[in-house]
Amino acid sequence: MASAVLCAGLVSDRYVIDRYLEDLLARELGAGCGVVPQAMRYAVLGPAQRIRPAIAMRLSRVFDTRLECTIPLAASVELLHCASLIVDDLPCMDDSPFRRNKPAVHIQFGEATAVLAAFGLVALAARIVIDGASDDRLRDRLLGFQVKLLRTLDCASLIGGQALDLQIAAGGSDNASFDISELKTVPLFNLAVSAGSLFADLDSNERALLNCFGREFGLAFQMTDDLLDGQATDRDILDEKLSTLRAVIAPFGTAARHLEELVDYLDARVPEPRQ
Repeated sequence: MASAVLCAGLVSDRYVIDRYLEDLLARELGAGCGVVPQAMRYAVLGPAQRIRPAIAMRLSRVFDTRLECTIPLAASVELLHCASLIVDDLPCMDDSPFRRNKPAVHIQFGEATAVLAAFGLVALAARIVIDGASDDRLRDRLLGFQVKLLRTLDCASLIGGQALDLQIAAGGSDNASFDISELKTVPLFNLAVSAGSLFADLDSNERALLNCFGREFGLAFQMTDDLLDGQATDRDILDEKLSTLRAVIAPFGTAARHLEELVDYLDARVPEPRQ
């Protein structure tokens, strides 16, 4: 399993974000709405890599910003990701009966509740970004991130990627698979990068490097999954992406070790082919 190659630091990051999500969703259980909060909790908690929030938390360490301010943003990215998985699994989409080694949300709770749970997670993700913000300067940055989070859902991003995925399933060209990764996978990694660097004062070169890191990591992450699922066989392409990632983070010096462990994680997930 992927968790077997998590280093101690990534295990710790996952523990922190899991505790935050558990507390957050426990409060939602008392908000009413019948079974929907239970479905939201079911969709989010349990075995998960939590790589997207880990990227945000580790970038906070790279730039020495306040981690306690970054954690809600990291969690919002994970909530949006989980909402997208609920939708992906629906019978009218990818029709997947299982997710993370357990029945998909629509199997466990029914399709109507699954749809409402996805909406609920999107709303919660947007809300926790700004909840409790009192500093006007930080509030402006948080509002900007909230807009970016919602734009990650639009037709030029996750929704567009899912629509393209459905088109391919209906007989479109397999050559569009790269475009699907750009629309369905990369945006959430870019959002994680934005979450982790939101409180850092960056120059244009640093922002360009981070934008490159988010995109290349997202593509490498998808390639890793494709290799593990047998949908791809060329490990060399992944190695090229991993080399690019290491070069991109090198200018951050010793602080780059926080990101290097994420690259090592992808590298360790897919064994080198035997000679």
